[in-house]
Amino acid sequence: MSYMTTTLNSFTPVQTPTIINNVAIDGYVGGQPVVLRKGRNGMLIPARGTTLPLSMGTGKVTGYTDDGLLVVNVTDYKDDYEFITADATDIYDAEEMVEKLNRLYVASIMSQRETFTRIYKSDITDRLSESNMDKMCKAWPMPLPTEIVVGFKGDYLSPTDSIVVKRINPVQRLTSAQKARQKALEIAQAKRLADAMLGETTDVPDDVQAELDEMFGMMD
Repeated sequence: MSYMTTTLNSFTPVQTPTIINNVAIDGYVGGQPVVLRKGRNGMLIPARGTTLPLSMGTGKVTGYTDDGLLVVNVTDYKDDYEFITADATDIYDAEEMVEKLNRLYVASIMSQRETFTRIYKSDITDRLSESNMDKMCKAWPMPLPTEIVVGFKGDYLSPTDSIVVKRINPVQRLTSAQKARQKALEIAQAKRLADAMLGETTDVPDDVQAELDEMFGMMD
């Protein structure tokens, strides 16, 4: 299984529950069975670079959080946006709201980094090793000043938006020759087991024996 991106309108959902290779698939892309990558509350995950409309403007998907939300870089602001706090003591415009949400995102990342540092820092130097510092920075990179965390419910993507899906390998179908070969091997294996029970020895060609061992396992 591997991830791929495709447009939403190229995805065809299954009408009835369908299991392939022990995986319940969501549908097909070009005949390929796939599972949709979803985030919190079943939110479809768009590909990085997808432009999304936001309440305060427009943003572009730059990443994903561990708990199934989107990291979005806000690129345009709505002039008429206003957010009034519950107690009506503050009113934020679009840029001020993005700054507020960005501060919350930074605080979340710093909390993750502090926890990682506390667990993995050296008892001698009281600091992270260079390799652990690199791991931490890759796992929790510091955001741009205009990056925020958002989530959506329902159908929020347009048909031409790119989504992330996981490809499921279909069950490999055997050719007629392969089926005949497999049947011959099964018969040979049955004969070998019967001879073993009777205490007899049967000579089997080395190439056939190798295939038998691979298919049925080595006999003691």
